Amino acid sequence: MNPNAQYLLDIGEPFASGLLEFPEGPLPAVFCRGYRRYYETCPIVYKAGAPLFPAGLTVGMYTDVKTGKTVTVTPQYAKQYSIFWDELRKKGPRAAEIILEFSKIYHYAGEWNHSMLNYKRILAEGINQYEKRLLAKKDSDFKTALLDLIAGIRTYHKRALEALPGLGAPKELVDALTRVPFSPAKTAYEAVVSLNFCLSLDEWDNVGRLDSILAPYHKGEDLRPWLRCLMENMQTNDRWSITLGPDYNDVTYQALEASFGLARPLTELRVTDKMPEDLWELAAKRILEGGGQPAFYNEKAIQQRLRGRIPHLTEADALEFSGGGCTETAFAGCTYSGGTDLNINVLKHFENFMHAELPTSPSFEVFYDNFVSFLRKKQDQQMETINNYWNERAQTCFAPIRTLFIDDCIDNETGWFQGGARYTFSIHSDSGIPNTLDSLLAIRHLVFEEKRYTPEQFLALLSAEDPEFFSELRSCPSYGIDDERADALVRDFTTGFYEHYLTGKLDLGLGFFPTAHQFTRHIHTGWVVGPTPDGRKGGKPLADSLAPVNGKAVKGPTAMLTSASCFEQKDIYGMAVTNMSVNQNYPPSIIRALVESYFSLGGTQLQITATSRETLLRARKDPDSYRDLIVRVGGYSDYFCNLGDELKDAVIARTFFD
Repeated sequence: MNPNAQYLLDIGEPFASGLLEFPEGPLPAVFCRGYRRYYETCPIVYKAGAPLFPAGLTVGMYTDVKTGKTVTVTPQYAKQYSIFWDELRKKGPRAAEIILEFSKIYHYAGEWNHSMLNYKRILAEGINQYEKRLLAKKDSDFKTALLDLIAGIRTYHKRALEALPGLGAPKELVDALTRVPFSPAKTAYEAVVSLNFCLSLDEWDNVGRLDSILAPYHKGEDLRPWLRCLMENMQTNDRWSITLGPDYNDVTYQALEASFGLARPLTELRVTDKMPEDLWELAAKRILEGGGQPAFYNEKAIQQRLRGRIPHLTEADALEFSGGGCTETAFAGCTYSGGTDLNINVLKHFENFMHAELPTSPSFEVFYDNFVSFLRKKQDQQMETINNYWNERAQTCFAPIRTLFIDDCIDNETGWFQGGARYTFSIHSDSGIPNTLDSLLAIRHLVFEEKRYTPEQFLALLSAEDPEFFSELRSCPSYGIDDERADALVRDFTTGFYEHYLTGKLDLGLGFFPTAHQFTRHIHTGWVVGPTPDGRKGGKPLADSLAPVNGKAVKGPTAMLTSASCFEQKDIYGMAVTNMSVNQNYPPSIIRALVESYFSLGGTQLQITATSRETLLRARKDPDSYRDLIVRVGGYSDYFCNLGDELKDAVIARTFFD
């Protein structure tokens, strides 16, 4: 064994040791061997009596039960590996130096990416069939590496079977695991057991269409206890989403019922004009209990847009549409879809442009057109950066689990990061567009139309954060109040902005699929932006996704959603998030009416939090009494008490519609 690999193994770093066993490559062998060593030694995590294995926290740093040593380098589904440097350095400077040198070659910048394995195929065929497909291929580094990975998974599976009886596992779980996931599932229980096991291999990232996956095996059983366990495992590991519909079945209802009271997984409900009345009622009940789930997806609009963007998208694959992570577009089982790759801080660019160009702009039209041209260059730079980044990553990173279980990587004998999946495209996000739009509207109104201020006076009062001036700024025409002229500017700006991404090319993949969701970045992107004409003080958060600037949606939910529909969404293929907060006294019929009305105007997705500002303020003061309070943030749900102070403030500052 390579001396560095042996040293890392000796100090209790099996995954890192595996990565170093092939110091000169080939690339697939480096990462597959690391995963194999991990599966040979990782903890068997199980809660006595649980219906599924594994159950509990399985990702991140852990303590080896045999040696008592802390394992500090572990697999990570987006970055390829996590390094807990402080703990690693305690093991010795040499260990940190070895890993640092490795990361200089096989590095990963850390942009997030999400996926769904082809769980339908795994359940129907079993991993043994994947092994047979590989064995039929010609000899290659790719084939050898993936067979090495399967050997590691097989060892992990064997270790689990040996340990589970002594850990209090029910006989039916042990019996199911003697068959799955290596053989096809035959029953609904085996299907859920197989899904849970393989989902853990991808670190619980995303499931895809849960009701469609399980429907072939369901014979009327009550799946809710098993689904609840699977969902709790996802929440415990802080992971992501499930998708329901559009071919609704009994599993759809059971999955929605099983998710009550959980922040994760995020539940994505694909809405059609044939969605049953009782499913609407159940979804509205879930919303009004609090927690922002499910998120509603406009099936008709999404399908039309994605099929227009991907002409070769098949009917079967289009049906597999799901949101990964917060909501990033994917077709379950056959996609690499970025993540979000990069983020343009549009408001920061506007701030810089405004201070440089407003004093010399003869008209609003000139100022606006020049800003648009300036912003196009920033978009071009971002697309070039992403393309270069993807090409570099293809040379230095390999995703073992996703390459094995996502079509068509085996058929193409090409890794997931190398473009092997059937559909490959970049998803990226941009911050501060609602703030920028309101800033443009304020400048047009106060400087060029009303002429209340010269550009110099305007900028001086803005920089001084003059209170009276800021009050005037916040009373200007704005996005979110169904103002016809404001919405016309919104439509013009966003149409051109998102259409420009269609001009970009990727060496690997179909191109760029922009998204409009902020996760938590609207907080830290605001730190670097000074005071802006939307009435926002320096350093404060930016707007959340498509939502209006906090406090400005003063004419009610209908006006807000009408304006949001003017935010041109036809080219936001990575999904456009609209967050709305309402009080819990809303009748379920109004929830449905808002969703259907927004979708009839072309809205893509609607996420609704049902609570009150008073409740949030009480939770801020007395968190122990509100540990189960769930809110929507920038495309995802979380327990309010788990949020940082700035995120809590941003959620509290939203408009709550009564």
